[in-house]
Amino acid sequence: MKKVVIGFMIICCVAIGVFLVINYNSEKATLPEGQHMMDREMVSREMTLITMNVKEALKDNDVVGDIHTNYQESVTIQTSIKSSDKNAEDLKNDIEKTVAEIMKSDELKTLSNIDTYEIYVTNEDGEIMK
Repeated sequence: MKKVVIGFMIICCVAIGVFLVINYNSEKATLPEGQHMMDREMVSREMTLITMNVKEALKDNDVVGDIHTNYQESVTIQTSIKSSDKNAEDLKNDIEKTVAEIMKSDELKTLSNIDTYEIYVTNEDGEIMK
């Protein structure tokens, strides 16, 4: 019985190994050498550049917390704005305007699809403010 189990485990390991080798080689064949890594590095660089520029522009705004960037989709600014605050709408609009200006700046205009980003501002509860 032990021999059967060990034999089955060896066959499974070999099958998994063959699958991984075939899958790795097919991915390698469809992408130019190093292309996948360059794409990841480019995405990371672009997201970092956007985040750092937005963070710098909003550094004096006391309600701004974290900034999240989804590649070629959105920039979300987390804030401590209370929904009940009478100035909530004005604060949100000011943040959105500042971020929109940064997204159109000379430093970021060279990034791919920079105009596709949506800008979201969340309140203290993490809800997107409308």
